[in-house]
Amino acid sequence: MMDESLYLKELSKCVRCGTCKTFCPTYLNTHNEAMGARGRVAMLGELGQKHLDPTKSLAEKIFSCMLCGACKNLCPTGIDIPEVIYQGRTVLRDSFKRGRFLRRALKMSISRLDTLSPLYRIYHTLLHKPLYNAGLVRYLPNTSSKPFNKQAQVYKNMKKIGRVAIFAGCSVNYFYPHLGNALSNILLTKGYEVVVFKGESCCGAPLRSMGLEKETEVLAQKNIEHFNKVHAEAIVSLCPTCTMVIRDQYPVITGSTINNIMDINEFIAKSNIAPELELKPSVMTYHDPCHLSYGLGVRDTPRKILKSIKGVELVEMKHADECCGFAGSFNVHYSDMSETMGKQKIQNITDTSADTVVTSCPGCIMQMETIRRSKSAKFKIKHIVEVIDEAMHD
Repeated sequence: MMDESLYLKELSKCVRCGTCKTFCPTYLNTHNEAMGARGRVAMLGELGQKHLDPTKSLAEKIFSCMLCGACKNLCPTGIDIPEVIYQGRTVLRDSFKRGRFLRRALKMSISRLDTLSPLYRIYHTLLHKPLYNAGLVRYLPNTSSKPFNKQAQVYKNMKKIGRVAIFAGCSVNYFYPHLGNALSNILLTKGYEVVVFKGESCCGAPLRSMGLEKETEVLAQKNIEHFNKVHAEAIVSLCPTCTMVIRDQYPVITGSTINNIMDINEFIAKSNIAPELELKPSVMTYHDPCHLSYGLGVRDTPRKILKSIKGVELVEMKHADECCGFAGSFNVHYSDMSETMGKQKIQNITDTSADTVVTSCPGCIMQMETIRRSKSAKFKIKHIVEVIDEAMHD
């Protein structure tokens, strides 16, 4: 965690220029200064100087940040705005009253997901489906009967050209194991030995977003210990949030990180996997996950990958880099704003007339699928590894 004196020094660097508001999605949706990056930095500065009390209202504004990172590299004085928001949430977590249930649930469940997943499946079958069909709740995907990281630990390869470990992340392990299988298929076909860690823990992003810094550190230390034991060309992640947290935040939290962590798009491009692949003719558009484009700076690479596949016509949607509205706990606590952003994203996709929207984030897939169903839109939603796997094995 950032030292308190350094934290206050960061906040004092703000000159109130407003550059950070330019792409701030909550500000653009509300036009409320307190719901924008500049307003949040100013309020945290006043809190640090004891000019403001840690009230419920103040906490609401700080926890309404989507942590998308759109402001991260815009500040002319160099403030790492997402990082000071994390620090502010640690200070204000007890004042964020509506976050109490989720904080407790996360602390209880995050290390017990294998036990809780079957219980969620029962709930989904008995309650969620009827409630969703009656229009009383939003759509949520069911969990898999067998998490991805419990299916196999090492996939051997007779024509081994190297070794790759997969950091699957909670969404892939429990909701979308087929994405992990698709990545394994791709790697094995290209000649890599694949390692999947049974002992993988959550990257810690949900906990840290709720101000639970110490609990995040425990998970980070476990992952660092596990993954740095493996000798591999890369540790590849299907989730840009996991990659960003491990690459950028683990050093802040623990002073160390997982060596060789890479986003899947970076690995595919570096390993020259996509060229010469072919699909049946398809019109696709691409949605930029915030933590991939803003957090990791990866924007052109997935587009180049898709364009290199014969049969794919890539068309750009309007505002492809605008947030879909998922943003982890944001879509729980600020569901109306999340849904508004999601509906706009679905409309932008529909306007392209593409038959498929491709992205690189399981969270974005979950959000877009929820809104797509509510709007009865007909396009398909695919992670980029699904597109590559299909082109490689059809």
